[in-house]
Amino acid sequence: MNDGRIFTLESCVGCNLCIQSCPCNEANIVEIKGGARKVYVDSTKCITCGECLRVCTHGARNYKDDTSRFLDDVKAGKDISLIVAPALRCNITEWQRLLGYLKSIGVNRVFDASYGADICTWGYLRYIQKKGAEGIIAQPCPSIVNYIEHYVPELLSRLSPVQSPVICAAVYMKKYKNISGSYAFLSPCVAKGDEFDDPNTNGLIKYNITFKKLLEALEELNIDYRKSTPAEYDNPPHGLGAFFPMAGGLKINIEQHIKDKWIFKIEGQPRAASFLHEYVNERVDSPFLVDILSCGGGCNSGSGACEHIEYAIDKSMHKLKKNETDISVFDKELELDDFLRKYTPKKIMPIFVDRHEIENAFLALHKPSHEYRVTDCRACGYSTCQEMAVAVAKEINHVHNCVDYLRRTHMAQLNIRIDDTLKEEGEILF
Repeated sequence: MNDGRIFTLESCVGCNLCIQSCPCNEANIVEIKGGARKVYVDSTKCITCGECLRVCTHGARNYKDDTSRFLDDVKAGKDISLIVAPALRCNITEWQRLLGYLKSIGVNRVFDASYGADICTWGYLRYIQKKGAEGIIAQPCPSIVNYIEHYVPELLSRLSPVQSPVICAAVYMKKYKNISGSYAFLSPCVAKGDEFDDPNTNGLIKYNITFKKLLEALEELNIDYRKSTPAEYDNPPHGLGAFFPMAGGLKINIEQHIKDKWIFKIEGQPRAASFLHEYVNERVDSPFLVDILSCGGGCNSGSGACEHIEYAIDKSMHKLKKNETDISVFDKELELDDFLRKYTPKKIMPIFVDRHEIENAFLALHKPSHEYRVTDCRACGYSTCQEMAVAVAKEINHVHNCVDYLRRTHMAQLNIRIDDTLKEEGEILF
């Protein structure tokens, strides 16, 4: 527990915002330490979506990436090329100078993942044409892949088998351009580390670096990359793949080539997770394609992004050159099978509790009857008292995390003190 990519610091005050925003019911564990509540992360059930990082106002959630190892290995002279997410343009104003700095310290080649996104679009279109597939779920978001593999593996057959843009770029660099050495990825996504550790991506990416951690590391080293000579990418010109980090970015790319098809766009947790459960239960009709991302606002606002404001992101994307993607060039050069992957179901079995255990939890919460069990104040992080009672029964939450319980306990203790005082005064009086 608390040993995964995302973890809790001791500054946690137990405000429960992380529980409220998390799409995974059992990924947060409440413990009482020294009389204080702390909410820790169960790494086996976390999908690394980063919603808790986004909502925590106490800086009590943090994450690990490979920034330090990457910088050390570049400094040591290791042959490393870098793939960069197109979200760089929205997150770092002087991004060409950052590329220039990274090249100056020894990074070999620097590729824009936008080109990999163009290949990814080509892969989707050719796979759909070859298989006549519909109802496909897009997979560039590793948190969505994590959620499906762990919580709704029934949807794996609908998950697109085409690799994500960064892996498409890495395959292209390795197999078609023979670029030697190791590859690193710079992006706003903490969960990409899970994707790169997955055997189904063939170990092509050795380092996951986030914008936030890289800038923090450079600041700690007193390095001002903004003084570096600007540099550009080493890949061929990209098309609309640069719009992939937008909410609906894949939709924009596919609609360039396929008209009059329903492509459904959804982003943000826990909405995305709720949709997937509706989709697996066929309570919604199947669109031609589901463009789904864990982060509200898309990858530009990812869990490892820099501080930014929404209109500035939109302004940056608007300024991008809207070069259409000529996918016919890929037909002549690439083999579709090189860009396909498989998935491994990793279904998590929820903790089982029966009605008797839930009833005991309600009694422990001082909620003996229905009127007390529908307070639903949500201060505990759950939407209902029922969910809180289930969590207490599962021993992943604690009665002292219930405001209603504390209030009722406090009032009971206060009444006892008043009764004792009145009794003592009565004995003195008589």
